[in-house]
Amino acid sequence: MEKLLIFLVIAIVAVAIVQIVRVYELASKLKGDKVEETITKGENKLNGNLFILFMIAFFGSIIWMMIEYGDGGMGEAASEHGLQIDSLLMLNWWIILPVFFITNGLLFVFVRMYLYDANRRSLYFAHSNKLELIWTVVPAMALAVIVIFGLKTWNEIMSPEDEGTIIEIYGQQFGWTVRYSGEDNKLGRADYKMITNDNPLGVITQAHVKGSYEYLDSKIASIETKLTENKIGEEYILPDGKVEELTDKLESLKRQKYRIKGGIDKGIETSVFKTAENDILTKELHLIKGKTYTFQFRSKDIIHSAWFPHFRAQMNCVPGMITNFTFTPNKTTEEVRADDFTIDHYKIINKAHNERKKALGEQEEEVEFDFVLMCNKICGASHYNMQMKVVVETEEEFKAWIESQTQIDGNAPKYWGSQSVVEAK
Repeated sequence: MEKLLIFLVIAIVAVAIVQIVRVYELASKLKGDKVEETITKGENKLNGNLFILFMIAFFGSIIWMMIEYGDGGMGEAASEHGLQIDSLLMLNWWIILPVFFITNGLLFVFVRMYLYDANRRSLYFAHSNKLELIWTVVPAMALAVIVIFGLKTWNEIMSPEDEGTIIEIYGQQFGWTVRYSGEDNKLGRADYKMITNDNPLGVITQAHVKGSYEYLDSKIASIETKLTENKIGEEYILPDGKVEELTDKLESLKRQKYRIKGGIDKGIETSVFKTAENDILTKELHLIKGKTYTFQFRSKDIIHSAWFPHFRAQMNCVPGMITNFTFTPNKTTEEVRADDFTIDHYKIINKAHNERKKALGEQEEEVEFDFVLMCNKICGASHYNMQMKVVVETEEEFKAWIESQTQIDGNAPKYWGSQSVVEAK
């Protein structure tokens, strides 16, 4: 209520000011005083000079912000294709910035050059082939350069020759899960009908099919028990709406079990399903520097967007379909941490961070750089929390980490070797 009253007061004051100005203008006209439209030569010149001063301040602030914040705070790209993306972006800036400064500079300068003069008459002409040719051909050439280099970069990024190791990134409100394809470099099939508390990705294995039956049977039994306990003779003591809700849920669970039995369980012994046995689920993404990775993205609920800012990679995660993206990291986490840019950047971050810590009476701590996977689609109340640590390391470090994980079949994974996965096929 208080905010509404403040808003109303501000609105009333604004309307009052407008009305006062209008009354003042009308009074000036009636008295024959100088009105707004009657401007002296000195006032006109002052306004023109002020335009030039504003132009200098405007351009100066833009140049300062480009120098101060032009790197975006992320440093050099940490993937091979990211360097191409940054080069393409810089090409766009080299084309756009001169046009921006020239056109806006002329706008302000012309205001000063052509101050109002009652005796001046403007030149009128209806058509100029030369001007039309200039403002058509020059932008077309600039756009052609941007489009050609853009398509070339796009084709190299989206159609890589080496597909590399396959990894699935699975998004859901509000977190990420990683599934490594294991030694065979083949992700096992998954189906939303198989999703349970113990199988959040819906991966299809013999054990998971059995677990799904047990999960569905327990749900079905629970609903049937509830309906039976609330029934006297042929009548339910529950409200009709609740009975209908429980009955619909019961039928849905039975259909789900039927579909698993008729479609998924039917071919569980074939090789396409057995490939899931050596898949590895983790909550951290570890990558080897210099190795190519193809990421497959899925979503459990709504559209998320997997964004790797330091790798210049992003792909939507869409429910019901698989999207993919391929990139090759070219810097380890430790190499980026040792970079002068990162050291200077994190000095500023840690200074601000520990000032807040001290103000709260908490112990100081040093924050270190880490690659991160984030969600770049606003997906709900805890969207901000959809972050996952990404580690880029040497092959030896990755081998030690992956062999400390557990496969879906419960066995310890064996690292698939230093040769590229494509060569191993």
